[in-house]
Amino acid sequence: MALSAPVALYARLIRWAFARFYQEFAWTYDTVAALVSSGQWRAWTLTALEFARGATLELGCGTGHVQLALAQSHSGFFAGLDRSPQMIRLARRRLAQFGSCTPLVRADARALPFVSESFDTIIATFPSDYIAEDATIAEIRRVLRPGGTVAIALWARFADDSLYARLVDAAYRVTLQRSPRPAALASLDALRRFGERFERAGIDVSFREVTTSGGIVQYVLGTRRVSQ
Repeated sequence: MALSAPVALYARLIRWAFARFYQEFAWTYDTVAALVSSGQWRAWTLTALEFARGATLELGCGTGHVQLALAQSHSGFFAGLDRSPQMIRLARRRLAQFGSCTPLVRADARALPFVSESFDTIIATFPSDYIAEDATIAEIRRVLRPGGTVAIALWARFADDSLYARLVDAAYRVTLQRSPRPAALASLDALRRFGERFERAGIDVSFREVTTSGGIVQYVLGTRRVSQ
């Protein structure tokens, strides 16, 4: 269904504002993320470590929390990628503080600068709309090895419906984002539609919820078919 002109204009304005947030105002990212998640953002993103096996690529590495955790615990090769130069700079600074020289690449997920079948695992935590684009999915399939896994944390919800969760819910709704309030249940149809895009690209899909002390993270998991 087509959006009315005012709604479409508002949606464009929100996308523009988020682009600024990821770039010129990237230095505020960790603070804002903590505020809108009741301090759970880092814990939610680190749930991706459960799926990291072998050579691992993180799409949208942001300020580097997952990359640092990989540097501290992952035994295989890993790398991070982000389109924002400001995010890459912040991630490098965080890693440098702990003496890590993890490969971080500034690039677009729709044109990954890696040879085909380079990675056993691709992870992404709370990515923006680019993750559902056909070009991104095609690139994910291309650089995944047959039998490799892609794990995408699409959204999360709080463990309880506190007053804080209700206040945050309003902020998410105003900015057209999926609310983490427990009452704002994820749409199964939206999950299926997202999964169908990967299925058409030759990636078998399943869904999984990962529980943390502060909430539940909804993952879409994909495995590249060996026969394709």
